[in-house]
Amino acid sequence: MGRIIHIVNYVEDFNTVSIVLRLVLATIFGGIIGIEREARRHSAGFRTFTLVCIGSALCTIVNIYLFNITGNTDVARLPAGVVNGIGFLGAGSIVVTGIKNVRGLTTAAGLWATAAIGIALGSGMILVSSLSFILIMGTISIMRRLSDYVVSKSSVFSVYIEFLAEDDFDRFLQFIKDNNIRIVTIERRKELISKKCDVGITAELDLRKRRSHAEILRELANIEGLHYCEEVGR
Repeated sequence: MGRIIHIVNYVEDFNTVSIVLRLVLATIFGGIIGIEREARRHSAGFRTFTLVCIGSALCTIVNIYLFNITGNTDVARLPAGVVNGIGFLGAGSIVVTGIKNVRGLTTAAGLWATAAIGIALGSGMILVSSLSFILIMGTISIMRRLSDYVVSKSSVFSVYIEFLAEDDFDRFLQFIKDNNIRIVTIERRKELISKKCDVGITAELDLRKRRSHAEILRELANIEGLHYCEEVGR
């Protein structure tokens, strides 16, 4: 046990071996998180996350090195600059589609968290960085399934619908009434996906009870004159 503690203290100390280990772990951790994002076809993927983690680790290492050499360098200056820079990079990955679907929030948060791992690695906090990596991977992969399940069964349901003609919208309103659903907000869309349609709306619905959103979409698809429907906000 004492030997293990000695090894941990050594690799968390500021020496050549620990510096190499920090950069290698930054490459591995950032790369694995990036692969998960790239597998889901997000713009920021393997290379972006890897570079963010390596860069933030390197900045922190350089900052510590300068402090050790000069003794008067603010050890929080470069890491703070990394955090500010990641804010701009993360904002660029957030996209709002034409039907008000916000995409990229998880990717932006992932970039910020990966930069934090890099800073921790650069500071020599190997165990903390490793635990943070495990927690982040669990959040963006395993907990995603739990989140999707909860959302898919919630009583709040946002949907984008296109109708072939104006009269077909009345059938949608009748469906809402027959199923005891309350319309929270409704907005007419000017730009439509299908050229066949005359009417497009985005509506937030209160189902009044927990129901499967997939079931609601199937029922909506059976409405005569309803040409296209898609859940938004997922």
